[in-house]
Amino acid sequence: MTIIVGLTGGIASGKTTIVNLLRKNKLAVHDSDLVVGGIYSKPKAKFLNHLKKTSLGKSIKGKNIDKEIIRDEIFNNIKKRKLLESYIHNEVKKDRSIFIKKHKQKKTKIIFLDIPLLFEKKLEKICDSIILFYAPLTIRKKRAIRRNGMQKKILEKIIKSQLSDKVKKKKADFVIDTSTNKNLCFNEVLKIIKSIKNK
Repeated sequence: MTIIVGLTGGIASGKTTIVNLLRKNKLAVHDSDLVVGGIYSKPKAKFLNHLKKTSLGKSIKGKNIDKEIIRDEIFNNIKKRKLLESYIHNEVKKDRSIFIKKHKQKKTKIIFLDIPLLFEKKLEKICDSIILFYAPLTIRKKRAIRRNGMQKKILEKIIKSQLSDKVKKKKADFVIDTSTNKNLCFNEVLKIIKSIKNK
């Protein structure tokens, strides 16, 4: 049986750093953000048409998409946000289903699903265990602001659109504080993986 472990955390929770370490250690990880990145960096005609239909066409700049324009638009218009998210989440879901099916056929012992909005999208049911990556909000805000193009006003709206850490902690099976050293965090993950495998 393939054990499915969900990985989640709010914006700038340090999850991506741990996911990269899991991948370096040859563990099977499905990265939702990576799929989304591919949708934007190599946009298909279907996606471009969807942007035009949802009045986000001005984000299309030749063969590229200006994500900053999209971010500004969708966090100021809930209808546009829901329409865009519906498309994106459907594409990610299809890719994730292929990943799970492939590894179940290969009889991979344990796989990881990196899903930022795991609880918000009620995806607990597809996971056997869930690890929440957490850092105090002040630290997360500092990390996010350091990212290119992240404005404080947009950041606040993103945080408000996600469940609070308090709620997520109650729903998760394991919680890892990423405000410490990244190697310590990764060692914690390895201990959790060992305990999950030995269940």
